[in-house]
Amino acid sequence: MFVMMNRMTVPDQDQEHFEHLFKTRARAVDRRPGFIKAEILKPTKGNTYVVMTHWQDKESFLQWTKSGEYKEGHTRVDDFKGDDGKMRLTSQVEMYEVFAE
Repeated sequence: MFVMMNRMTVPDQDQEHFEHLFKTRARAVDRRPGFIKAEILKPTKGNTYVVMTHWQDKESFLQWTKSGEYKEGHTRVDDFKGDDGKMRLTSQVEMYEVFAE
């Protein structure tokens, strides 16, 4: 199994909207071959959320990033651009192979 983690820093003023968008997400990724599940983790302290997706293998994840479902699932990201066009969120992607359960 392959896990992608995206640590996203969300400014205080955007957290409520960020959570709403994930609660009402398009679920486009759910239709992709090899997709297992998604978890969106809310911090108990601070402002770094974690978006975790679980896949059968890395290739399934990589194919998703090139798909129409990927574009569909990310259509609302522009909600977090400032008036200057810069993204207010930061993102750090990490990838892992599960080797034990």
